[in-house]
Amino acid sequence: KIPNALWANLIQERLSNVDCIKQGWILEGFPENQEQAWMLQSSGIIPRHVVVLYAADTVLIERNGGKRLDPFTEEVYHTTFDWPSDPLIQQRLVKPEDLSEQEMSKKLLEYHRNFPGVFQIYQKVLKSVNADQPCMDV
Repeated sequence: KIPNALWANLIQERLSNVDCIKQGWILEGFPENQEQAWMLQSSGIIPRHVVVLYAADTVLIERNGGKRLDPFTEEVYHTTFDWPSDPLIQQRLVKPEDLSEQEMSKKLLEYHRNFPGVFQIYQKVLKSVNADQPCMDV
């Protein structure tokens, strides 16, 4: 695990680059807990918008089972929602090793434990979107 202070420094350094200053930035999957959110804020990294996609745990676990990875391009596909049309790509897709139902349950437990604190910090700029609907609607 990378210490929170190091994460904050790395992100602060990256977001100070010209492209981020001119075009903006998106952080995906970070911060994961209240401490990381405070570290970002104390580093001067304050998002204007925070978007949280939510769905029932059962839906997330089920969707997780359909993920497939192209080991050459590292593109992520899904057996139901985003299957590649190219048969060569289809043949080389593999199921990610770290995405067992047990691993997913652990991640969800950690999420439910940590995110109330993150929501509290970003409540004024937070927008929750129901992800249990067609992609185009999300």
